[in-house]
Amino acid sequence: MRLGKWVILFVLTAGLSACGQADKPASSEQEPRLLTAKLTAPEHADKNEKAVIKASVLYGDEPVADADEVEFEVWKSGSKEKSELEKAKNEGKGVYSISKAFPEDGLYKVQVHVTAKKQHTMPVTELKVGSAKDQAGKDEEEESGHHH
Repeated sequence: MRLGKWVILFVLTAGLSACGQADKPASSEQEPRLLTAKLTAPEHADKNEKAVIKASVLYGDEPVADADEVEFEVWKSGSKEKSELEKAKNEGKGVYSISKAFPEDGLYKVQVHVTAKKQHTMPVTELKVGSAKDQAGKDEEEESGHHH
């Protein structure tokens, strides 16, 4: 009977020590990291001129060279329903890019859709094409509205 008590005591002790290990905080290697993408595009491009748009993708501080999906969505400001999606070229070291020509003057929005490491991010930037600067100024004046 004494042997049975020792076996039970051993099993309980082993079980409790296993529970204690599960409650330990995760090591720094296991802490979740955030997927980020930094978009870079020229501030201005000429009509029908190819502009290179890039996204630098990081998981924590590490470049993501093997993202599941990277696509750029481009649309003229105010016309998101007419957006175009284009798969990115993987340049390596976490950098993905497209080369795009814009057919009309105006302000364009560029959004990158990145899926990697079971996360998704989609930052947006703007690009002025042709005489968009003049148009933007006029739009702002009209929106502010000088009512008499």
